[in-house]
Amino acid sequence: MHILICAVSSSRQPAGICRHAANLARSLAGRREVSTTTLLVGNWQAQYFKEAFELNNSKLRMVTVDVSDGAIARNIWYLRQLPSVARVYKPDVVHLSFPIPFNPHRFSNPVVTSLHDLYPYDIPGNFGLSRVLFNRMFLRQCLGCSAAVVCSSEFTLERLRVLLPHIASTKAVRIYQSVDFGSLRKQEPTIPAIAGRPYLLTVAQHRRNKNLELLLRGFADLRARGGQWEGMGLLIVGGSGPETGRLKRIVRQLSLQGRVVFRAGVTDPELSWLYANCEMLIAPSSIEGFGLPVVEALQCGARVLCSDIPVFREIAGNAAQYFDLCCSLPAKTLADAAIVTCQECAKQPEGLDRFSPEAIAHQYVLLYSKLLATDEPCIDKQQIIAVDQAIPDGRFPC
Repeated sequence: MHILICAVSSSRQPAGICRHAANLARSLAGRREVSTTTLLVGNWQAQYFKEAFELNNSKLRMVTVDVSDGAIARNIWYLRQLPSVARVYKPDVVHLSFPIPFNPHRFSNPVVTSLHDLYPYDIPGNFGLSRVLFNRMFLRQCLGCSAAVVCSSEFTLERLRVLLPHIASTKAVRIYQSVDFGSLRKQEPTIPAIAGRPYLLTVAQHRRNKNLELLLRGFADLRARGGQWEGMGLLIVGGSGPETGRLKRIVRQLSLQGRVVFRAGVTDPELSWLYANCEMLIAPSSIEGFGLPVVEALQCGARVLCSDIPVFREIAGNAAQYFDLCCSLPAKTLADAAIVTCQECAKQPEGLDRFSPEAIAHQYVLLYSKLLATDEPCIDKQQIIAVDQAIPDGRFPC
């Protein structure tokens, strides 16, 4: 079985969808049923995929595609060139690592889509009015045209049932993301600002739903309490985004310069070291589709403090501490919970084998095999018409 994974995205630094694609490729390459895993990345992604993700397997090949790094160019490439690339490499299954616009009639094989979240519906403020309408249309089109939709969590699957019930009932399954951080080699990164100093860790892109402003205000509250907290650092690992400028202004307003460090582009071995040596991982998000850093941190033996949202409860269970986002003083509540978390030993997590590469790859092989044995995949033909009418010449905002 040959699986082609499309990971071509806008990300210029390691991000959640990139990690998912790399983890999926690695896990599939470990299965005897899979002869080859082909991973497609953009030319701006190739270097960090090679350096960050430890893609060392003779059955895994990374292919760099020649496409411009712009929204319009990428979407045209998905529609017009991706089918041609698939014909060249002749996979049995094409797997989209996140939803993109495509025409299934241009593929001779099943197309599977990973659905991480439904942010165009749940947090439209991340997109803006015009972009959110197009993102919703492309999301519906992609899911409608896919032979199968793989949700990263029960929470995401339940949101799909509410928003797009026909797709959820006919072609959606839940398969968790593959995570294997506990066995990774560890390499200390060069970050002088936290060298030899205790630090709190957050792994998140600078987007509104990550609640990083709340994290900064909670950290300022902690430092004001003195004692061990006065010398504590805060390391935020993740790519820049719409909130970057505002977050840096808040750091200055709260006089946290030199105590808060923003860092992007760490490798998996470096991130594994950061998890293993932090005082705790804090995940303050208002909404998530999975929560990859939470599972990674638990695998590395870290204490974990999460916002009390359904998906974190689903993946972390009793192994994490939780704080309430809906209280009147959430920053103080976060600080209080961080003190309690730091006073306790890291909890022994249960059920982490749900996310093992072996377990996840086994579920994917079963799914792919079922699709290959099916003559007529479930495709919504109206969605094909919709996307063709919306972008006949490739001109659309996204």
